[in-house]
Amino acid sequence: MNQGTRTLPGLLALLALFILFSARPALAAAIEIEIFFLPHRPAMAVVDKVEEVAKEVAGITVTRYSFDDPKSRKMVEKYQLTDHMPVAIFINGKDSFTVNGRTLRLRNFPKGDTFAPMFAGEWDYDDLRAILAGLGGDHQ
Repeated sequence: MNQGTRTLPGLLALLALFILFSARPALAAAIEIEIFFLPHRPAMAVVDKVEEVAKEVAGITVTRYSFDDPKSRKMVEKYQLTDHMPVAIFINGKDSFTVNGRTLRLRNFPKGDTFAPMFAGEWDYDDLRAILAGLGGDHQ
């Protein structure tokens, strides 16, 4: 067998792999949501709703951290969460985003969903959806 006929199958295999992988759609960026919360019913309702919104988008990882759980202390320190708040949400390590020209932080209860005005946040669930879409999340 001459040299040219031995390399032809290898070249065809490489070409097939190239076509296979170049034809695949680009994968959506990985999105990680970390939710810190006080383990009380109103805060837990927000956590559950955030998880529902996250399920609307493919490929999101959600991790919960209770402020009262000693196992969460390292993460609370990482984000320097020293103020008293019912909920704090970090997406890919950030809690501050610009949505429709407004800068907002994903802390406290969403707008219109609080029983204590001092814990009213700057965000709502539509803001959360817009943030996830802006990060390249593919809606299911």
